Amino acid sequence: MNYTTMCADAIATSSYFIVETMGRKAGWLSYGVAIAGEANLVLAVEDVRGALAIEDGGEIKLSFDALVERIVDLIIARERRGKHYGTVVLAEGLAEMLPDAQTKDLPRDEHGHLSLGKIDLGKAVAQLVMKRYEHRTGRKKKVMGLQLGYESRCAQPHAFDVMLGSQLGIGAYRALVEEGLDGHMVSITGQLDLHYVPFKDLINPTTMKTEVRLIRHGSDYHRLARFLETRTDKSVDWTPARRPER
Repeated sequence: MNYTTMCADAIATSSYFIVETMGRKAGWLSYGVAIAGEANLVLAVEDVRGALAIEDGGEIKLSFDALVERIVDLIIARERRGKHYGTVVLAEGLAEMLPDAQTKDLPRDEHGHLSLGKIDLGKAVAQLVMKRYEHRTGRKKKVMGLQLGYESRCAQPHAFDVMLGSQLGIGAYRALVEEGLDGHMVSITGQLDLHYVPFKDLINPTTMKTEVRLIRHGSDYHRLARFLETRTDKSVDWTPARRPER
């Protein structure tokens, strides 16, 4: 099932899909899916703060109960507006932020990392959302979990993909032949202007690991996702502009 079919299914059956996307360490992919697919809510590892955050062993972890409540709040808020369907996008990395007591028995790979593909966060959240919704309203609601994983990589590239890939490919050639550069990453800024980033600027000199570039709260990209989501009484108002109702 692709994202378009899933959205049509949700509308036709007055149901919800909890979509789990790739994104272990940062939410760029999940935010992209949510924005492009007009999801009603997207949450990634960067969003574990405020009511969604709890302290566990001196670390900030995700409150599973708060996550479920946040989604039920969304469903109820949309029902008040006559919307009985919707989609929620969750980054798979949220599973890694669960308290240790909830993850100690979960499968791990050879490096000790949680095998996120085997956990199926979307289905686990969907089951709890259905129970919590029924408890709060006395009504039943169909909520389904879906992993949007490797099959999404098989989609045909659209126009921007082709332009970006072409510019980055040519950029690699120009970096080597025209600029005489080595040990650089090819990137773009602005209107597809080429930008060469030295590897040393990408790596933390203390840990010798690549720094993870997180979505910055309050950035225009973050605010775009918040602008498009369905508002509830507990939503953080990142932008005062009036939002179109979907």
